[in-house]
Amino acid sequence: MFAELIRLIESGQVRPAIDRTYPLADVPAAIDYMETAHPQAKLVIDLNI
Repeated sequence: MFAELIRLIESGQVRPAIDRTYPLADVPAAIDYMETAHPQAKLVIDLNI
């Protein structure tokens, strides 16, 4: 099932809905945004250091 989802994303047939991306150090800001701004899509926490 995940292989099919990956194929659809890679082919551009499905696009994940991402509102904003935050670095790990800004998790408090991400939580604040989530609670006060009512994001229209998902928030992403970037774990790359």
